[in-house]
Amino acid sequence: MGKTVWMFPGQGSQMPGMGQTLVSEEETKQTLVDLGTRIGLDLTTLLTTGTKEELKATELAQPAIVAHSTLLATRYAALGNKPDYVLGHSVGEYSALVAASVLTPSEAVYLVHERGKLMNQVSGGTMAAVIGLNDVEAAHHAVESIAATGEIVQIANYNCPGQFVISGHVAAIESATAKLKELGAKRVLPLDVSGAFHSSLMTPFAPRFEDFLASSPFEAAQAKFISNVDGSFHDQPDDLKRLLVQQLYSPVRFEACVEQLIEEGVDTFIEFGPSSPLSGLVKRIKKDVKIISITTLEQLEAEGIRG
Repeated sequence: MGKTVWMFPGQGSQMPGMGQTLVSEEETKQTLVDLGTRIGLDLTTLLTTGTKEELKATELAQPAIVAHSTLLATRYAALGNKPDYVLGHSVGEYSALVAASVLTPSEAVYLVHERGKLMNQVSGGTMAAVIGLNDVEAAHHAVESIAATGEIVQIANYNCPGQFVISGHVAAIESATAKLKELGAKRVLPLDVSGAFHSSLMTPFAPRFEDFLASSPFEAAQAKFISNVDGSFHDQPDDLKRLLVQQLYSPVRFEACVEQLIEEGVDTFIEFGPSSPLSGLVKRIKKDVKIISITTLEQLEAEGIRG
């Protein structure tokens, strides 16, 4: 019998008005108020009338995305559904840990707000998506040749065949863009982000975030959680905290995670979030699996009834 994974997108999935569906019901609206109170943010306003520019700010985008995703997944669970596995992309791992009963929604939103504030302190870095280049080994050599000059540039996300993301200093990203196009990349698209996430530029902030995690209450995972860092399953609090620190400066191995889940017998992928970027990536990795995208309460109710 097939198995199901619940998956959660990261930064970049946010959009203006994404929370309109959540404030249409008093229960979910009040939950947003409660989640925002702990971190001193008006999440209700941010998720309904926040501008694109406001939602670009890392310390706002990350709690907004996690609040949105966890509210949908929690409601879906209340309809009698539960995952066999959970998977997040970057900050989406915190939503995944809520779905696995490791974190409460309040704790997850608090942690990603602190995480976002730390990440936002990194200046002089950016990211770019590389499309249409399948020779990842050649890409590695090209990136490493630039890094050898002293500028930081790394592969930050392995998303799916023919798509990965580079991260680092602005000048290094520009140099890498030229080299990767020479190698055959169809497009190299600058990402609208505030820093060089998942690169060594994040390393200086890891100890400070480790301190936040040390005092955070984690429970053992009740669904199998697969980590972006190593593409393996983990369920113990100490391991999960260690991986969340490493995730700051390590590449997101999303493609490897999906391949591992398929080997485990997963044939249904359900994505919860403001939008559904991961659903498209999964389709590129494995065409014959069932993919469900839930971005609104209306979709959730429909899928809940069918489920």
